[in-house]
Amino acid sequence: FDFGQEDENQDSFASMGKAAGPLFFAMFVLMALLFRSLLQPILIFTALPFAFLGVAAGLYGTNNSISFFSMLGVFALIGISLNNTILLTDYANQARAEGMLPSEAIATAVRERLRPLLTTSLTSVLALLPLALNDPFWEGLAFALIFGLLSSTILVLLVFPYFYLISTSVGDRISKLVRKLIRRS
Repeated sequence: FDFGQEDENQDSFASMGKAAGPLFFAMFVLMALLFRSLLQPILIFTALPFAFLGVAAGLYGTNNSISFFSMLGVFALIGISLNNTILLTDYANQARAEGMLPSEAIATAVRERLRPLLTTSLTSVLALLPLALNDPFWEGLAFALIFGLLSSTILVLLVFPYFYLISTSVGDRISKLVRKLIRRS
């Protein structure tokens, strides 16, 4: 039996799964080097479930299955949603370096970055709508991006600040403990 290109599609789908591990590891190492922290890359990766929640709901709600093209949309979405949290984290870190408390720093970051985050997400969603509504071939990719962007943006703005506060509290306690141990030695 010849099933057409289904075997090739399955091979492509499997290779995406194999590439995900090294991709996430490389992103983690790069962010750890840039932020000089092991905790902040973990914090930044907390945005991914926000995006995946939107993808799952969007594909289910539009009656699309998980396909090679919807997975391409998910890989593109990973970069976009991580970028949003990187922007907020970096802005809050800069505010903390200027002497702000963590709560003031993240509030300032959200207030200052709100318009750019909303603008980029909404323009992307609007640009993807014609593709999602007019071309069944690209529908899965477009809906994965649209719903993932919407949920990621909303949840990053509403929930991520609390994650930032928790991580800074944990990071500060670890730093104090390490300094105390160093003084004792």
